[in-house]
Amino acid sequence: MLNSKFQILNSVILRQFLRFATVGIVNTAIDIGLLNLFLYFHWQIILANTVAFLIAATNGFVWNKLWTFGDTEGNWKTQLPFYLVVVTVGVGISNTFIYILSIIFGWDVNLVKILSIGVIFLWNFLAPKLLIFKK
Repeated sequence: MLNSKFQILNSVILRQFLRFATVGIVNTAIDIGLLNLFLYFHWQIILANTVAFLIAATNGFVWNKLWTFGDTEGNWKTQLPFYLVVVTVGVGISNTFIYILSIIFGWDVNLVKILSIGVIFLWNFLAPKLLIFKK
């Protein structure tokens, strides 16, 4: 019986993780696409990154709430502030990578965004899962 509970728990977490990854791929495309669009129009790099990240993160909130974690009962008005804290940390991580690697060391901004995704991906899955969408 205990083993079957672990199997169910593992399958739920795996399903949530795979859905989270799918939402993350879409958000990454939105994030990088908007970043490049803003840079094309000569926005300052940190501003462009912040706005692109926040738009993608807002998309992620909606999809993760409803589809990834199946949270149709939780009150978004109380969840959103917690999510914004999580997103603020994520955009801080992203901007730190961009500042150090792109601005200081001159690396390509798209390469830096891709490198930062690994760290942000783990943070963005674990924090909402443990703090916001507790299903």
